[in-house]
Amino acid sequence: MVEASDDPRLNELRRRLEELNGKAARVLLFLAFAIAAIVLLWTTDLLSEIQQDLVFDGMRWWVLGILPAVGGVLPLKEIRENSRLWYSVVRWFKFALVWLSVACIVIGTIYFFRALLLPVPTDNSGETATLLFVSALAGVLFP
Repeated sequence: MVEASDDPRLNELRRRLEELNGKAARVLLFLAFAIAAIVLLWTTDLLSEIQQDLVFDGMRWWVLGILPAVGGVLPLKEIRENSRLWYSVVRWFKFALVWLSVACIVIGTIYFFRALLLPVPTDNSGETATLLFVSALAGVLFP
C-alpha cells in the first residue's frame, strides 16, 4: 500500500473526494430546506389547482434529487484504501451523482417558478393578477 505522503496524486484524489462529499452534503442541506418550504407553499390555499400541480411536480423533482445526493456522501473511499484507481473511479462516480442531483434541482426550480409566475385570473373579468400588478405599478411609476 502507498502511504498518503508518498504519492501526491493519491493525496490530490483524497482532497477532491472530500470536496465532493462536502458539495453533496450542501446539496442535501439545500434540498431539505427547499422541500420543507415547497410543502408549506403547496398546502396553503393561495394557489390554484394548476399552480398546486406545478408546485407538486417541482417537489417531486427535488425529492428525486435526494437519491443521487445521498449517494454522493456515501463513504465509498474506504472500500479500497490507498488505491489510485479506486479513488479515481469513486471521484468520477461522485462527480456524476452531484451533477445529477443538481440537474434535478434545476428542473424542480423551473416547475416552481412556473407555478409562481403563472397568471391566475382574479375574477370573471379575465384580467390576471400579473396584469393587474403591472398596470398598478405602471400607474404609480408613470402618473
